[in-house]
Amino acid sequence: MGRPKKKGQRGKPLYVRSKKRKGADSSALARRSFSVILLIVVVGAVLLGIKAGFDLIGRKLFSANPQFEIQHLVISCDGKLTEDRIREYTSLAEGMNLFAVDFKEIELALSKVPVVESVYLERKLPHTLILRVKERLPVARIVGRQSRRFPFVVDRYGVVLPPRQSASGLPLIKGLDDDLRLGLPADHPDVETVLKIIALCDSSGSLRSYVQLETLDIKYADFIDMRLKGGIRVRMPRFSLKSKLQNLATVIKIASGQGKRVKEVDLTLDSAKVPVSYY
Repeated sequence: MGRPKKKGQRGKPLYVRSKKRKGADSSALARRSFSVILLIVVVGAVLLGIKAGFDLIGRKLFSANPQFEIQHLVISCDGKLTEDRIREYTSLAEGMNLFAVDFKEIELALSKVPVVESVYLERKLPHTLILRVKERLPVARIVGRQSRRFPFVVDRYGVVLPPRQSASGLPLIKGLDDDLRLGLPADHPDVETVLKIIALCDSSGSLRSYVQLETLDIKYADFIDMRLKGGIRVRMPRFSLKSKLQNLATVIKIASGQGKRVKEVDLTLDSAKVPVSYY
C-alpha cells in the first residue's frame, strides 16, 4: 500500500512546456512590417496625387490662364535706376502671366543691385503688374583702406555705394582702417554711431542750423573728432548723442548771439559746463 498523503500537504503543480514557433513569429512580424510600409506608401502616393491635382488646377486657373496675361507693366523708381535696367535685372515683360511671376525671385534679383533698398510688388487683376523700386539714399561719404582718394558713399543703414559726384556736399566719415565692399554694410561699430549723429542732425531744424557737419573722424578711442562748417572742432563722445548735440547747438547759438566764433568744444566731460574756446 502506498503511504497516505499527509493532511495539509499540497501536490507540486504541473507545468506544460511548449516550444515557440520562431518561424511563425518572424513571418507574422514581416507581414505586419510589410503592411505598415505599404500603408505609408499608399498614403504618400495619395497625398502626392492630391497635391499634383491642386497644382494642375492652380495652373489651369491662374499661372497658365491666358486671362491673366500682363498687358500693363507699371515700373517706377524714386532714383536714377531706369525702367529698362529694371526690366533687364528682373526679366519682366508684357505677355507674361501675372501668377507665373515669382515675387521672391524678383526681390532676390533686385536685392543683388547695390543701390536698391526695397521692392514693392502688386498684382492688379486681370492684366496689371506694379513694381516700385526704392533706391538707397546717400547720407555720407566714407573712406576706407582702399578708397582714400575716391570716397564711397553710404546710406542710412551703412550700406556702401559707388562714389557719386553729387555727394560732394555730404559729411565725410574717415579714420576707418577697414576694406569697404560695395553693397554691404561698413563693418565697424563707429560707423553706426556717426550715422546716428548725422540722422539726429538731419531730423531737427535747430541742429541743422547750428551743427553743420563736414567730417567725422573715428580714429580716436576716447571721442569722435567732428569738424563743422566755420572751422569748429568738436570732441564728441559715443554716448548721449542727442543731448550732447543739443548742448553743442546751444553753445554755438549763444556764441553767435554774442558775436563770437567758436573754435573748439569738448563734449566728452560729464558736466553742466561745456569747455569752449573761441577764435
